[in-house]
Amino acid sequence: MKTWLTYLAAVFMALAATLVAGQSPIFLTAMTDLTVFLEQTGFCILLLMVICSFTSGIASCRKDGRLHTVLISSVIWAFASTVLLSLSAVAIFRSFSARFPVTSTAGSGIDISVFPGKSLVSLGLVEASPLGFFETVRALMPAFLIVCFLVGYFLKPNVEVIRPAYVVMNSFSEVMFRMVRAITISSYLFVFVAASTFFSTLMQEGSIFVAGQFLTMLVIGCSAAIFIVLPLLFACTTKFRVNPYQTVYRSLAPVITGLFSGDILLTALIGQPVARHNLGCQKRIASTAIPFHAMFGRGGSAMIGTLCTLSLLAAVNPEALTGRVEVLVALVCALVSFCSALSFGSEIFLIAVLALRLFGINLYGSELTMLALLPLVEGMGVMVDSLVAAMGASWSAQLLDVRVETPYKDIL
Repeated sequence: MKTWLTYLAAVFMALAATLVAGQSPIFLTAMTDLTVFLEQTGFCILLLMVICSFTSGIASCRKDGRLHTVLISSVIWAFASTVLLSLSAVAIFRSFSARFPVTSTAGSGIDISVFPGKSLVSLGLVEASPLGFFETVRALMPAFLIVCFLVGYFLKPNVEVIRPAYVVMNSFSEVMFRMVRAITISSYLFVFVAASTFFSTLMQEGSIFVAGQFLTMLVIGCSAAIFIVLPLLFACTTKFRVNPYQTVYRSLAPVITGLFSGDILLTALIGQPVARHNLGCQKRIASTAIPFHAMFGRGGSAMIGTLCTLSLLAAVNPEALTGRVEVLVALVCALVSFCSALSFGSEIFLIAVLALRLFGINLYGSELTMLALLPLVEGMGVMVDSLVAAMGASWSAQLLDVRVETPYKDIL
């Protein structure tokens, strides 16, 4: 079966399981612990993937003189998609003017431990735990990616003594892609666990049931991003030579994973074989563009962060919101999103808090109510981010004229 079908089936099974046993603390604890374990396992595999495949991909692109095109196209796509999605969030907000559900109880009874993989330690919201080591390493991923880029840059096999190292690294890269391909095919099991945690957490916390208008705005905003904004931008950049909606449905595996895990690193792991086998990108393009966008192409997080920030301001001080202020908030959220990789798992919260601080706005702790809806807003942001990465990789391959059409029977 194709991943888009098995992943959707896993989501519906998780919803059914939650409706049956979602009120059980044992069920939530078991699903949460299993989600944390699987996310940490996936992160360790991603580290190996970056060491082998990202490094090999950089060296391969440089060997053929195509590294410059890959980097420039990735930067342009990351910047353009982030700014466009942030500004589209302003249009969505002006259509709904939904206020964030800031109440005296929202988030007050929430257990931070039910947010698996969230880097709240780095924000100083919770004390460090034995799992803090993983959060520290995750926070170093941008620096780690830069180091691997430098290694790959100087791994160019232009002299005989370096050529064996390049061949070995390229062989390990193929091994990693084989392994991650198998993981992607079987990750519907993880989707079931993560979706069960997602549904159970929102059901037990309860704030979602009093935020109907805000939730509607988020859903319509994400739908507009996935079905209108990104496809239109992708069609324009590819000169209408690639069907954007085919790219959307063939990228459903990382999109669904991102929604229910809220973990951009895990979606980057799954996104690489999907880009190679489903979108027709060369291995070197998939292994370089996808990790790059996971770090810096965070248009989805910028969009959701903009919506949350504007909704918070509308709930606390609606008189201050003018068209000029809303656009400035969107641009600041877009700017902050480029460094949101400093706090994997809580990027939306970081974007909103930093944007408010840059404007010198003090909400006196009202922004902490975002923690009540963190799994939802984080998942929606990562969901759009994963599609941004997939389309960015596909556009880079199209620019280099190395993208191939993959028959439906051969996709994952």
